[in-house]
Order: sequence, then C-alpha cells, then structure tokens
Amino acid sequence: MTSFEVAVVGRGLIGSAAARHLAEDGRSVALIGPGEPVDYATSSGPFASHYDEGRITRMIDPDPTWSQLAIRSIARYADIEERSGVPFHTGAGLVYASAEPRADLALALELDIDAREVTATEVAERFGIAMSSAEPIILESAPAGHINPRRMIVAQNRLASAAGGVIVDAPVSAAAPTRNGVQLTVGNDTMLADCVLFCTGAWAAELVAVDLPLERTLRTILLAELDDGPPLPSLISRAETDSDRDVYWVPPVRFPDGRIMLKIGGYDRSVGRATDPADVVDWFRSGGSPTEADGLEDRLRVLLPDRTIRSRDMKPCVVTDTPHGLPWIDWIDDRVAVAIGGCGSAAKSADEIGRLAGTLFADEGWTDPVLKLASFTPSHTG
Repeated sequence: MTSFEVAVVGRGLIGSAAARHLAEDGRSVALIGPGEPVDYATSSGPFASHYDEGRITRMIDPDPTWSQLAIRSIARYADIEERSGVPFHTGAGLVYASAEPRADLALALELDIDAREVTATEVAERFGIAMSSAEPIILESAPAGHINPRRMIVAQNRLASAAGGVIVDAPVSAAAPTRNGVQLTVGNDTMLADCVLFCTGAWAAELVAVDLPLERTLRTILLAELDDGPPLPSLISRAETDSDRDVYWVPPVRFPDGRIMLKIGGYDRSVGRATDPADVVDWFRSGGSPTEADGLEDRLRVLLPDRTIRSRDMKPCVVTDTPHGLPWIDWIDDRVAVAIGGCGSAAKSADEIGRLAGTLFADEGWTDPVLKLASFTPSHTG
C-alpha cells in the first residue's frame, strides 16, 4: 500500500497550494482529488466552484485578516507563474464601493495598499461604469485585478509535482484511522498517510465525519458577452442598502467556449442553502437559477448603461461560510486537519491559506506572529 507523510484531499485552490508548500518543504505528499466533471447534468460530483476562468484578486478588505492573507498570497503570484511557466494573474485594478469606504481606505493605506479615493464621475468617464453611491469610491491599482483559478491550480500542481509531490486524479470516498495513520479509499485503491489535510470545501463534513458548522449557500453567476468598450477593472459594489443590489464582477475574460465574457455575481446570502451533499449535487446539475441570473443582468445594465449584452449564460456555484467569517484551518484530531470555508473570498488568498495549513504539520505548528487561528470545537458525528 502506497504511503505518504501527508495526504492533501481536494485539488482546488487551497489544497493545491497546501500540497505545493508541503512538497517544497520536503514533505512526502499526495494531492488527491478528481478533475472537473465532464457533464454537469449527469455527474454525481464532487463539484467545485473553482472550475472557473476568473476570480477577483484584491488586498483591500474591511477585515485586516483577509487583507493580510491576500497581501501575502499576491506577493507570491509572480514567482509561482515564473517557476511553473503558467500565467494566471491579470492586474486590471479594482473599483470598490463599500458601506464604510473611508474606514476601508484608511486600513488599506495602513497596510501600504496602493488605493485612492475617486468619484463616481471619474469612474464613469474612465470606465463607463455608472456608480449610484453617494459615498466615495475606492480605486485599488494593480496587482488588484483577477486570477484564472483553473490555470492557478495547474501552476500549483506543476510545482508540487516538481518538488516530489504525487498528484492522484481520483475521488476519496472514505477515510479510516489505523494504528499507523489514516487509510483512504481513493477510487478503487487504498492509500495510507500519517496525516490527512482535507481541503474539500462544501464536501468536508461528510468526509471527516464531524459536524462542522458550515453554511453552504447556493448561488448563480451570470456570464455576459459585451460589445466593444473601454477596458474594465474588477468591481465590488457593497454600498447599496438593498443587498440584492450588492454585486461583484470579473471583467471580460475568455471562457473555454471561446467567448469573452464578463462574470457578475451577487452578495445576497438569503437565497437557497444546501443541508447535505445531495443538495449540492442537485444544484450543480440544475445549472443555476434563471431568476437570479435575470436580476444580475438587470444590475449589469444599470452599471454599464452604454454597453450591449450580445449573449449570456449562467452557472451555479456554492459559497461555504464559517461562523467567524474566516477560513477554518485546524486539527479535527491528532491525524486529521482541515482547511475549509472560503466565505466567498478565498480564491485570491488561497496560496497563503494553503501555506498556513501546511504549517500545522510542522514540529512548531502555527507560529504566525500576525494571524490568529480561527477555530471552534467540532462535535463528532460518527
């Protein structure tokens, strides 16, 4: 039976980053998980929201912990791209409107983030974006912009493999403790690891047999093909009092079907929630909510009044939230750890979240002088 020091389960953004850091630190590592489903309508999963071409990357945030996670991750983008040979980052900038913009800007400047206050008029003249907020708007310069999650995972996997990590393209269906570690059922095979790190997002609780108080929100993303116009930055608008109008977008990027599409989503978490994996499977198979997509299209037309939508599509995704609003990086027991709960903000910070998860397996453990472990006591279900 093949054996490793650490098995990282989940080949998404966090799991791939954790495996790279562990492998480059000299650990014997297996990174395990299936690839993207070929047909969403018939697949039984597991699904994931990182099967995507664009995610916002930024350092500004109302929470200094999220800012620190992003600052550290973004600082390593260029090195990951250069050593892997896989580009995934575009510094298109970010237009950011929030309920407390001056407080957010003050924190950004304290952390030496390149951001400044701009007016709605300036945003309209430069980008053609119609911002209705009377509050100041913040423009964060590059490296804010967006990343390609699929390509970032390829880059991380390539570096993990180069450092001696083993990539296993198969799902894990069971994990059982043994005298010598944890035995994993991987496809039709079994593997043994001294310790296991689960980076499995919405699927974590069932795999680790622990009642993790995670909330899985079912969301719909609208993809819109626009006519020609000025280059757009990434955008976050949380300044509206009506949460249905709080949106974000990734500017137009090329998708696998060849179309160049803007991706827009909403921040309203009052929509459907999944209580178990079967709900998540049904949601991804459904293709998403046409009603939510229509609402996003209406919002996009308000924000870009002079642009024409040539075509549109939609896709489902799931946001996994924690009670404390931060990723949960902690031990379940003396052999099993988790790094889960992106809270809709983890893609840009995944490299640092993965690095921190890897430090759980070091002799000294988590010794970060700035960030504190966001943790709670789990209750076992079996």
